[in-house]
Amino acid sequence: MPKFLLMHSPREFAQKNRAILSALLYGLFSMLISYCCISAMAGKGGLLAYQDLLLQQAKIQKALDYLQEQNEMKARLIEELKHNSTLTAERAAALGYIRPGETLIVLPESWRNAADSSKETMRLPIVAGDSTGLPDFIIRLMSAVTGIFAFLAILLFQTRPAAVPRNTVNLENQVGLH
Repeated sequence: MPKFLLMHSPREFAQKNRAILSALLYGLFSMLISYCCISAMAGKGGLLAYQDLLLQQAKIQKALDYLQEQNEMKARLIEELKHNSTLTAERAAALGYIRPGETLIVLPESWRNAADSSKETMRLPIVAGDSTGLPDFIIRLMSAVTGIFAFLAILLFQTRPAAVPRNTVNLENQVGLH
């Protein structure tokens, strides 16, 4: 019979297998728990993705408010142009249309830009994208690594070093202090 089979009894062999099986089960459970926790925090439907979607919603609402304000301003301008012929003539002159005998004076572009720089402009369009959470493959990989580390840690803590006979030396006997 091989020497390694003679060294351990069947009871020790069964205990060692039970220890490995329990470590494996702990590793699998820790993998499952870490998958759930990571998904809940950083997954595509997790808390971080939800927070990002709330920020996107706020940006879209701000853009919508800006566009509604611009629409109202243009609707008021149309109504003013319909009822005020002087304003219509001024706007036509600003576009370069003049009546016979009128003189058009064009100001430098830098003067117009200085007046318009005080107005706040919105960068459009704002598009709502896909969720910014971690892909499921990455979450699975992270949880597998966690499960493997838990398995190895449990195996490490369950193994006990083999009992080594100690050679004790009584110092009193050697020195002769008696």
